[in-house]
Amino acid sequence: MISFICNICGQSNTLAEFHHEESSCAGCESNVRLRALVYMLSVELFGDGFLLPEFPCLPAIKGLGLSDQENYADRLAKKFDYTNTFYDREPYLDITQPHPERYGTYDFILSSDVFEHIAAPVERAFDEAYKLLKPHGLLCLSVPFSLLDSTIERFPGLHEFAVVPLGGTPVLINRTRDGALEIRDDLIFHGGEGATLEMRIFSHKDLENKLEIAGFKNLRFLTESIPEFGIRFQGGCSLPLVARKEDFVFDRRTIGQLAKEYNARSKDLAELRSLQAKCHAHIDHLDDELAKRGVWASGLQQEITETRATLERIQAEFDERTRWALQLQDELESESKAAAALRAQVDAMAESRWIKLGNRLGLGPKLKPPIQH
Repeated sequence: MISFICNICGQSNTLAEFHHEESSCAGCESNVRLRALVYMLSVELFGDGFLLPEFPCLPAIKGLGLSDQENYADRLAKKFDYTNTFYDREPYLDITQPHPERYGTYDFILSSDVFEHIAAPVERAFDEAYKLLKPHGLLCLSVPFSLLDSTIERFPGLHEFAVVPLGGTPVLINRTRDGALEIRDDLIFHGGEGATLEMRIFSHKDLENKLEIAGFKNLRFLTESIPEFGIRFQGGCSLPLVARKEDFVFDRRTIGQLAKEYNARSKDLAELRSLQAKCHAHIDHLDDELAKRGVWASGLQQEITETRATLERIQAEFDERTRWALQLQDELESESKAAAALRAQVDAMAESRWIKLGNRLGLGPKLKPPIQH
């Protein structure tokens, strides 16, 4: 089993296995490639890999997304002055066209699997990305690439072209610069049709070369896995990279916002520590109270035990005396019956004429008491 925390949304995940392009986070549905891009951005900006929800809010940092996915684009927009743009809908941005009003205004550009879909010559896009960045800006990029010596351009002669359905199958119709008409049906799309048409498969060497020609330096591919964030690569192809103009530095405005953020977090931390101290004091008080009540409960339990023993002793004595009283009552009843029987015999004898005659002559026992007048 593989366990990790998604550095985009903070969700804890446990999976039997996962693959580079498949969704592997139960929270934001991110994959390895997207988590790797956010990780590289964090390292470049802050020197270490942090969870995106834990990024400081720094609106002085300006970022540009090229068709970024919502699972991290929306979160980046809450942390920075970040705009996610699209080739085919608002907010529009065609990275192959010049935008002089934006030159030198972005601290970072994120591009996940976009440059392989840009029509030739792709060098226009790298040049424009370089111009859009500030002197210390950086490009976080991922594209599919191979370890071959050169890039495979699938449509090197594109000039005026369109993808249209023909007999239920999309085909590419192109008019070359010399006016020749081409029709191609060997099209490969990534996740849909239209702007997702695969234009090329970069080679590792050529990708580096194109970026360096555009002016980027200090290129770094993310080759190591970051298992705690669910970043595990399969092979050495299609690794994300960072291309820099210069090493990233905070400007004064950003430093001020970072200091403000730090002070706010420090204040929150101090309040939490104060609350924690109060909680600890309250817990200590409860512990003392509990200890006292424990002693009281132990004494009470001892008293209950002793009282129960006394009650058991009294109950035993009561049972014994009850048995004695019942036995005495039985004896008294027997004696009473014997006495009654004896009295009946005496009364019967007293009625004997011989006893009566003897009593008149002053002889014999007096079996009946004399009658009082």
